[in-house]
Amino acid sequence: MKLIIDQSLEHQDVEITIKCGIIDENLERLIAQIRLYSFSITGKKDGRSHLIRLEDVYYIESTDNKTFLYSEKDVYECHYKLYELEEHLANSHFVRISKSCILNIAMLANVRALLNGKFEAQLVNKEKLIINRHYVQAIKDKIQF
Repeated sequence: MKLIIDQSLEHQDVEITIKCGIIDENLERLIAQIRLYSFSITGKKDGRSHLIRLEDVYYIESTDNKTFLYSEKDVYECHYKLYELEEHLANSHFVRISKSCILNIAMLANVRALLNGKFEAQLVNKEKLIINRHYVQAIKDKIQF
């Protein structure tokens, strides 16, 4: 793979062009990350709207018909439903781990098996989430272990 960077003050916007013979699994992941990098979502906190980059989101959780975005230190409410975000993030580093939670596997530090088929995910900020047994295969496929 060649990487060519053309930096010039003449360029107004960042443009990424991918030239390839075939799109393999690795290239699909790279494209998904590029798309994720350019996508942000509006979240509300303390009555104010904030633009949140998805790469800063550790996980997304739905509670009492409200959806929340969790970053390293803050929690934001968002107007999307969990299934809408899951559809939009399908080809990214986000994966559904329970009925009410989507995890950014880029923020995953480690995973350990628990009793009854569930797993425990520890994030880089030391927070722990439970991976429901129905979603274990999906996360195994994403992180390929």
